[in-house]
Amino acid sequence: MRLLIAQLLLALSLAAQQPAADPSLDQIARNAVIEKLLSGIQTGYVVPENAVVTIHAIRDAQSSGVYNGLVTAKTFAEKLTQNLRSASHDKHLAVFFDPESTTPTKPSAAPALPRERFNFGFNEVQRLRGNVGYLDLRSFANPDDARETASSYLSALANFDAIILDLRQNGGGNTPMVSFVASYFFSPSPVHLTDMYWRDQDQTIQVWTLADVPGRRSVDQDLYILVGPSTFSAAEDFSYSLKQLKRATLVGETTGGGAHMGRGLQRLSPLFTAFIPSGQSQNPITKSNWENVGVEPDVKVPVANALTEAHLLALRKLLEREHDPAWQKNLRQSIEDISAGK
Repeated sequence: MRLLIAQLLLALSLAAQQPAADPSLDQIARNAVIEKLLSGIQTGYVVPENAVVTIHAIRDAQSSGVYNGLVTAKTFAEKLTQNLRSASHDKHLAVFFDPESTTPTKPSAAPALPRERFNFGFNEVQRLRGNVGYLDLRSFANPDDARETASSYLSALANFDAIILDLRQNGGGNTPMVSFVASYFFSPSPVHLTDMYWRDQDQTIQVWTLADVPGRRSVDQDLYILVGPSTFSAAEDFSYSLKQLKRATLVGETTGGGAHMGRGLQRLSPLFTAFIPSGQSQNPITKSNWENVGVEPDVKVPVANALTEAHLLALRKLLEREHDPAWQKNLRQSIEDISAGK
């Protein structure tokens, strides 16, 4: 499973019944957290050579007294995270001020993160001019929870002549949902999308599209994916995979650059947890990934203009293939109006 820092922060925020006090720390407590953190990085971080560089950087900061003046838990966690990312260039790597709960969990307690309130990331579907479908997808939720919602939205896209999938605000999520969503844009014959390599198990897991999905697929329509700096992690995996398979045209700006993944938070102390990536995506075509460089769009435009650009690309392509004179006129008028900002 791929986990995302933004989702972890949201979960931590929603799980807290009241704001936690920010306790003071002494040097012994800080050093204990650092030791546990560096041990986890040494044994589990997905890129061993990068782990060595990161450990040395934290050791240097520790010995030079960088952390001595950080007497509160939150500032200590923030500084550690800043130093970890500066050394590793890994936006997933982080330390959180995350106190252990002292309240026993009741079996009847409501879930801390009600995904249904966010419609499992399926924010909006629209019919744009020229019968172009638009789906704003904000995250890749767990398919066990979101399958019914996802299938209803994805099936609706089959009604359109071209499709725009907006991932500009998608921070990632769950790799199985990447497979589920991608399956709607390919035929039932499974396609090799991506691989997940886990260092802690020295295991590579192949991710394929699904032979069976509920509802209708959109196999023949041109697909455009909107991307930008906030497109991250699993959303990048989806975009990168479909780009390499030549199934989609990416429009916008370079993505955030997070190809690593983890299994969850690791407890460092009663006050702190850490996210230490132990896995990474590996594309079966390029034999590489987009870590720290991002996914480059095919059509580079400012992220705010990506939807307009993709819409025009879709309309022009549709016009080239259209044989109905009445609909040709409709498409030409749509192109003219959108180009003029109407």
